[in-house]
Formats: sequence, C-alpha cells, structure tokens
Amino acid sequence: MSDDQNLRIDFESAMGEEFGDLVSPPIPFNDASPHECCEAIWQVLGDAVTPTMLAKLTEADYRKIAASFGNWFECEPPTAMQIAEATARTLSRWPAGSLNESA
Repeated sequence: MSDDQNLRIDFESAMGEEFGDLVSPPIPFNDASPHECCEAIWQVLGDAVTPTMLAKLTEADYRKIAASFGNWFECEPPTAMQIAEATARTLSRWPAGSLNESA
C-alpha cells in the first residue's frame, strides 16, 4: 500500500471517529462506527472527500450531510451544528491541504 493510500485511510478513520463521536444522539452510538459515518458523508460528498473539501462546506452542506446521516442510519438526523462541530474537529486533526488530494 502506498503512502498516499495510508494517509487517506488515516484521514478517513479520523473523520469517521470525529463524526461518530458527535452525531450520537440521535444516531445510536453503537451504530455510529467510523466506517458507517464515512458512508453517510460519502453519500453527499462522494468517496474522495478531502480536508480541503471539508473546509469549504457551507451551512447548506451541513444540513445535507445531517439529512444523509438520518437516511443512512434510518433515524432522526443530527443537527447541522453537530455536523459543523464534527467537521471542525476533523479539520483540527487534518487541516485543509494536509492530504495529497491527487491520491
């Protein structure tokens, strides 16, 4: 596995962990695994999410991602504020530009 692939895995793990910590409740904590949270994010942003993409999210994007979590987990969606906080925490670990975005 290349260094770029390892970095992507590390970034996605961090993103999934941060979102998993912050979307519960209403997402059931035991269901909010890092991978399942990434799946809900990928439904909106595609499977090549980068820190730079996260840094450019708008309030409308937060609402779309929140709705995706509700759909993915078949429950009430988290708030846009929860998504904004999870995004901020992800970016504190992986700032915009920290991932080779051509990977």
